[in-house]
Amino acid sequence: MADLLVKHRADAVIATNTTLSRAGVESSPFAQEAGGLSGRPLLAKSTEIVARLSEVLKGELPIIACGGIFSVEDAQAKIEAGASLVQIYTGFIYRGPKLVREIAEGL
Repeated sequence: MADLLVKHRADAVIATNTTLSRAGVESSPFAQEAGGLSGRPLLAKSTEIVARLSEVLKGELPIIACGGIFSVEDAQAKIEAGASLVQIYTGFIYRGPKLVREIAEGL
């Protein structure tokens, strides 16, 4: 995938979005619902994907990291894994606008 992004001159890549996996939420009463899972359960796996993309892309295009970002530490982990930018959604819904300021000031 990374090779195709470079070959077709993508401007950037967003890594990642949702997952169909229910690892980490098996005990939830909603674990069997259909659709993509987002939020905190994605943090580790999505950070791993960012690191793998960064290794392959070697800075050839920006990586926008998302998935489970609820704190400055979460955002920092994405940057350290190779992200140029971070995108928040679920963290913003649960933590509100103050999360944006915390991350901006904390990084």
